[in-house]
Amino acid sequence: MKNSILITIAFLLFGFATIKANVNYTERNDQEYFSSFRKNEKPKNTKFNILNKKDEVAGETFYVIYKENSLGQGFYFKVVLDKNEKPIATYYATDGNKEISNSTVENLKRLLFDTQPAVSSVNKSPMQCVTKCRRTNNCYDKPTSTGVLLCSLECGVECS
Repeated sequence: MKNSILITIAFLLFGFATIKANVNYTERNDQEYFSSFRKNEKPKNTKFNILNKKDEVAGETFYVIYKENSLGQGFYFKVVLDKNEKPIATYYATDGNKEISNSTVENLKRLLFDTQPAVSSVNKSPMQCVTKCRRTNNCYDKPTSTGVLLCSLECGVECS
């Protein structure tokens, strides 16, 4: 009799703990979560638009980051790498139904594959911003070439 009461109480406590855990589950804030590059993860219900594609080869891995431009418009930037960790495609997605400026889209298109200077949309030039960001974040001291690339890309996206 005593054992059955203890087992019943244990099951009730387990049931309450399970219900409490399920009630406390919260959705993650994708803007905060993707504030730095995330490998092989992307925000839910987000459709990416292609910016550039170098090859038709499918990428091995991809990285996604969330940034805001100088006008406060938020967007996601995605870079796809091949098996040798070379960038082969870039994409962007807007935050919800909001649009981002054409100059930001043009600057994002030029981040990896274009040698033309970026479209100026702020007082100081985007190149000055990128150079300062790379120095501040010690981009060239990263242990891997992918780390250097992602750090430099983050600066480029931030300054676009």
